[in-house]
Amino acid sequence: MAYAITAPTQGHTGTVAGIQFTDGRAEADELPVGALLYFQRRGYTVEDLDTGPPQKNIASTGNGPQDSKPAGRSSSRTTKKEE
Repeated sequence: MAYAITAPTQGHTGTVAGIQFTDGRAEADELPVGALLYFQRRGYTVEDLDTGPPQKNIASTGNGPQDSKPAGRSSSRTTKKEE
């Protein structure tokens, strides 16, 4: 699949996740799933050139990996010393 990727800040030139950007845009023939998720979480627009319109940002829909801490341990799992 071919992808067109647009950076959230215009004018960005450099390499991000192994993809070379020029003036905030890049194209890639192959895009690993990890790179695709990275771009979507960080606000990049990722367009699948084989199928059409840009994919929604999964971080904003709440349907993807989140940058948050793991859940803490419940109090029922702790043991108390009996007196």
